[in-house]
Amino acid sequence: MSNEVEEPAEGSEPESVDLYGWLRGLQPMMDYYRRFTVDVVRPLTESYMATANIGRQIAQQYVESAAVAARLRESVEPLHAHMRQYWHNVFATLESLKDYIYPPNLREAQPSIEQFEQFLLEEGIPLMWVPGPKVVRALLDAPDAVARRRIIGRRWRGIVNDCEAVIVGVDHPDLKDPRNFALDCVAALRDEHNNPAQALAANLLDSLMRSHFQDADRAKLTSHRNGKFDLNDHELRVAFTFAPVWYAHAEYWPKNGDPIPRVFGRHPSAHGVSRSQYSRINAVYGLMLVTSVLKFFDVELER
Repeated sequence: MSNEVEEPAEGSEPESVDLYGWLRGLQPMMDYYRRFTVDVVRPLTESYMATANIGRQIAQQYVESAAVAARLRESVEPLHAHMRQYWHNVFATLESLKDYIYPPNLREAQPSIEQFEQFLLEEGIPLMWVPGPKVVRALLDAPDAVARRRIIGRRWRGIVNDCEAVIVGVDHPDLKDPRNFALDCVAALRDEHNNPAQALAANLLDSLMRSHFQDADRAKLTSHRNGKFDLNDHELRVAFTFAPVWYAHAEYWPKNGDPIPRVFGRHPSAHGVSRSQYSRINAVYGLMLVTSVLKFFDVELER
């Protein structure tokens, strides 16, 4: 796999929404409306106005005449046929785009961009491929970040099961070793070895990022030095997968006296080992991140 995130190949799954391309796609329809207006509507209007002085009744009879009605039907039917085919293609494209943007766990809920921004960037909750649909629904219905963190804490067993199901489905040969290490995280959490699970998840996440991205590309997805991660700077799947990875790479400098974060972080997991950082819920966050990134690479390597 290339170390750079590639755009989807032509003929494969649809790419992120291109509004300018979308407007260009509407151009044939707009041209048709323009021709219809010039060739049909304007002559009819002029005819109607010409007869208006003769009287409303004569004008009405003219409009309702069989010849005009036939002309209208003949003119409008191609437009109807064109529009039926056009909107059929539009909806087919939207359905395909939805399946590309949303992995199976999100297709029913379909979070909005605002929800993605809140969950991924403000709270660091992975949503791509895991957790499962029921947990996603509960997270979307929760009133605030505290409630969502509690949901992850209460439903940790189900989330671990969701992660295992996705990890087992990772089958690209280049991901065999990280897949097995991710399953070790699953086993450790199930046995309530939370600290080893979190340490392994944090280091496995770092290894995946370093193995599949060049330094400059990895920095774009993890560095906090240039401000907040911008979803618009990346293809949709890249943005949605790696935004919580960016969150997990928040800067932490013990030499500057930074307090140890209570939320999962790659840096404090390595340099701030403590009861503040290490917990079962943070281990679950780490496993979700690893699972999401692992599945992303699995999908990309198969393309």
